Amino acid sequence: MAQSDQVVQNATFPTVRADINDNLAALYSQSSGPSAPTTAVPFQPWVDTSSSPPVWKIRNAANTGWITVGVLDPAGFESGGVTPIANGGTGEITAAAAIAALLPSQGGNANKALITTGTSLLWGNAISSTFTKYETPGTFTWTKPAGVTTVIVFCWGGGGGGGKHSIDGGGGGAGASCVITALAAADLGSSETVTVGAGGAGKTGGNGSGGNGGNSSFGSYVTGYGGLGGTGNGSATVSTGSTAYGIGSTTTSIFSPNDAIDIFAGGDGGRSEDSSTRGQGARAVFGGGGGGGVYGPSAFSQPGGISVFGGNGGASAFTQATDGAQPGGGGGATEDTNAGNGGDGAVWVITL
Repeated sequence: MAQSDQVVQNATFPTVRADINDNLAALYSQSSGPSAPTTAVPFQPWVDTSSSPPVWKIRNAANTGWITVGVLDPAGFESGGVTPIANGGTGEITAAAAIAALLPSQGGNANKALITTGTSLLWGNAISSTFTKYETPGTFTWTKPAGVTTVIVFCWGGGGGGGKHSIDGGGGGAGASCVITALAAADLGSSETVTVGAGGAGKTGGNGSGGNGGNSSFGSYVTGYGGLGGTGNGSATVSTGSTAYGIGSTTTSIFSPNDAIDIFAGGDGGRSEDSSTRGQGARAVFGGGGGGGVYGPSAFSQPGGISVFGGNGGASAFTQATDGAQPGGGGGATEDTNAGNGGDGAVWVITL
């Protein structure tokens, strides 16, 4: 460390030599020292060693003060003062202000995320997913979230109620269909009407068929149809599971409803037939399972059909049958007391 008065005295050789060495030492050491040099000129460097690590400073042009250039940290140079963005800095002295200076203006962009166009940065709506379930029968309003691009809808109708016949037994209610669709959010309104169909009522009292399940829908874009009520006319008929195109029908097919599975249709209701193998409700994948049919003694009561993603069908019983499960399972049939109700429908809306 060395500082000098920047003057070579007019003196004898040893004194002159000492002055020259002092001035050179000051130049070589950047006038380093714990206090400012007593003699200073514009743009003179000074390494301030009063702190550790030392700070490098330069005298201003007016020779009235020192400009901090940076901290001479052995682990890495630290710039002093502020540097404009155009010159590689931010023009700020705090981390938060420096970040704000580098980003696009945040004014009016609350709850938005920083995105890129491929060439520049801007604020845009953050894309997040939502999963809304409508599982109570009735009508609702779905509001489109901001920033979504795709809407996926699962739509189940209500399952058919089980039938009843006091002599020949009742048929199980048919399972409801499940319809799945993907929609572009831009094609939808700011809100859409959602309808959830109720399950059909199981037959009570005298002989008769169960009630049909109600349809479920999402706007005008997709409809999940309800299942047909189980038969109660004493014949070996089957209420066929609802499909994506309608509510189903009845058939006197000799085949068990377990013999075929449609991926999106509901399972067929079980027969009211004097057989221990023909009264089971049909299975389903996305649609609701069919309700079990019944005939005669309780030994012929049958289980409802199982669904992979929809509701299972209710079991039949000589007395009190079981309700179908939500969404869209058919109700079980009865011969003596009350048939099972169909499971209510559901509408699931997923946004991406």
